[in-house]
Amino acid sequence: MSARGRRAPLPEGEHHRRQPLEPGGVVVQHVAEDGVSKASYDFGQLAVGPRLQREFAEVFAAQAGPDGAWKTLPSSRESWLILLYFSRFLAEQDQVPESLGELAPEIWAAWRLSRMPNSTGSRQIRKVARLLRDHPAVPEETRRLMTRRVPKEKSTETAYSPEEFDEIKLTATRLFRPALHRIRANWQHLQDWKAGRFDEGSEDWLVGEALDHLVRTGDTPTYIGKDGRRRPSFRHRNGLGGNSAEKTWMRLFLSTDEASALMVLIIAAYGWNATPVMELKVPAASPDAGGEGQVIYRVELEKRRRDQPARYETRNLTDWGADSPGRLITHAIEATAPARAALEHLGAPTDRLIVWRMAQWRDVYGESGAGMFDGNIHAHVWRNWRRQLGDGKTLNLRRLRKTVVIAHQRTPTQHSQDTHDGVYVLPDPRTHADAQPVITAGVEEAVAAAKASFTAQVTRAETDAASDTATASCSDYTHSPFGTPGLPCRASFLLCMACPNAVVTPRHLPRLSYLLQMLEELKAVLAADVWDQDWREHFERLRDLRKAPDFTDTEWSDALNSVSAKDREVINQLLRKGFDK
Repeated sequence: MSARGRRAPLPEGEHHRRQPLEPGGVVVQHVAEDGVSKASYDFGQLAVGPRLQREFAEVFAAQAGPDGAWKTLPSSRESWLILLYFSRFLAEQDQVPESLGELAPEIWAAWRLSRMPNSTGSRQIRKVARLLRDHPAVPEETRRLMTRRVPKEKSTETAYSPEEFDEIKLTATRLFRPALHRIRANWQHLQDWKAGRFDEGSEDWLVGEALDHLVRTGDTPTYIGKDGRRRPSFRHRNGLGGNSAEKTWMRLFLSTDEASALMVLIIAAYGWNATPVMELKVPAASPDAGGEGQVIYRVELEKRRRDQPARYETRNLTDWGADSPGRLITHAIEATAPARAALEHLGAPTDRLIVWRMAQWRDVYGESGAGMFDGNIHAHVWRNWRRQLGDGKTLNLRRLRKTVVIAHQRTPTQHSQDTHDGVYVLPDPRTHADAQPVITAGVEEAVAAAKASFTAQVTRAETDAASDTATASCSDYTHSPFGTPGLPCRASFLLCMACPNAVVTPRHLPRLSYLLQMLEELKAVLAADVWDQDWREHFERLRDLRKAPDFTDTEWSDALNSVSAKDREVINQLLRKGFDK
């Protein structure tokens, strides 16, 4: 809600009785939920015929009316701009529809294809479909196409790096902190002037008089020059030290850049969405019973896209001194209090927390002076932060909030746990980097556990000898737990006993019994550390198989006696590779 052009809200319920669209008209009036902010949209400007203009106005008015979904002006303005694009697209068609009844499926399909394959294009398609699909004149086949799901683009925005985040906070602090001290000093000067602490006519007294005029009118004393332009008063200019903004109105009011810096600091501190921060009301304050001089602020947050009751949230922030959670709120109230006082004098009171004065003279907005104050930070202000940050760097408030949520708070803030996980945490590279050591450790632990236990299958049924390895049969050599899925396994045959794809049958016992015997001999001669590092796990797996009831002691003994020269050669070669690795 902008302080510019502000007037008293309509009486309770009055704006609900006003219809947004007059019968037969094409101009839609949208009164925001606050009953004050309003906008007018002339559908006669659209590049389509009068009947289609009226139908567009009808569907638009349904959303802008008292029972519609649009509660703020930005919501209706976005849809208005998208309808402008859509009407231009229709005007370029070979067969330009004269009504929604002539909106053929082919035209809708062409509209979808004409949009950019990004989040903006997807949003334009969804917005137009949501507006038009319930109109009774829309052909059924076109309506069916409108209900077809439009895939959401995968977000590519990532959190700022710690260095980038710190730089943004430092830049915002350098903008806001001097403004806070400036306003604090001049507000105190004004209080001293009102208390009669300066000699009348002295420079300090003249500065106090100028500040009093400033807080009552929004501007320091001026006169109209011969050229008709408003100029600073000669009488006060020397005391003020000049006629620049810093020497005049900025003594008590934030500039647009300083107000944007305050907003950045609030988002960086608390991780709230940009719109709720911009619309924050001055929080109620109460003394903390547990500490002298401490203040508890009850901050009310509203997220308009949510349904009741989740739309409203509150936060209790305590100011007990420097670096406390509520100290920034104290500074914000202090820096903007003179602006609220000025609007009170000008007959346009506001309870907005973040409010500032524009740079233009009051003539631009009329004699009331209230129009010089604003409560909405527009897109060009954020683009100007490239100059503040330097080196072509940009400020993205969504990335700023994402950084706070992911790297600092690590808990849901004005969103659900599913949104926190799916939108904020999981897609962000920082999460991947932080999780990689944990994932790696988990995989290594799982592999180690698998290697340490016997997991091969045991059966007395015959298997295809063509699938035999040096120690068992393999049922799937392209999906080994020790290799890349889809590629042939390149693990040592000593690991077959730890693989669930391996199959041990009576046919394999001669080689396995000989391998077990050779490992027992190695254990007796190898150093303990070498044995533990290279051979112990293989030995224990075979010993587990030997102790298992799958084969009898007689079968193991007969198998060892039946070992062939080829079996010995294969096993000896396997052991030599184990020493050579």
